[in-house]
Amino acid sequence: NFALGMTLGLALFLIGAGAVHWARTLMSDHEIPAERHPIEADDEVRADVIEQFRTGAAESGFGRRKMIRNTLIGSMALVPLSGVVLLRDLGPLPEDKLEHTGWEEATDAKPLQLINMNTNQPMKAEDIITGSLTFAMPEGLSTHDEDFQQRIAKDALMLVRIAPENIKDDKSKEKGFEGILAYSKICTHVGCPISLYEQQTHHALCPCHQSTFD
Repeated sequence: NFALGMTLGLALFLIGAGAVHWARTLMSDHEIPAERHPIEADDEVRADVIEQFRTGAAESGFGRRKMIRNTLIGSMALVPLSGVVLLRDLGPLPEDKLEHTGWEEATDAKPLQLINMNTNQPMKAEDIITGSLTFAMPEGLSTHDEDFQQRIAKDALMLVRIAPENIKDDKSKEKGFEGILAYSKICTHVGCPISLYEQQTHHALCPCHQSTFD
């Protein structure tokens, strides 16, 4: 048992050392900005693709072979049915639940209070320290609720406090309060929770795939 424990511990240590070495020497730490661009092609490219399709269809004679055409179309129409049945059996339909969060209940007449996710206590502006990262959830959401995990997956906020003179974006200055800015905690990449903050660069980091947000 002692030998097994020692060798297992050594193996885990070497795996960790290898992972650290890989991260430091082989992974690039160069930040690459991923700008969002329209994904649709321009009119000229679309017209060219359509013309090539029509030319290929005419040369193949596919339109004149009715039996081949009809059987192909029929088989292609039936293929998705199996997927529809399988997906429908996975659970209830999501409907439009992903488009709504608990923060929509807030209005100018009745705003929602921010609750600290660590202490479950209401948050005040003076509680948020400059350079800190704090996580909040909307008032009325409790960790004891049966649907807490589903709701917090959309409602989680991260609050950062930056010296007002260091905020470069005018919209952020207008929406913030004394340098306090609130953002969704959900990474726009694949939905991981953002949990790291660089105080000097004001960058929020996602630990899943190293996405960096300014």
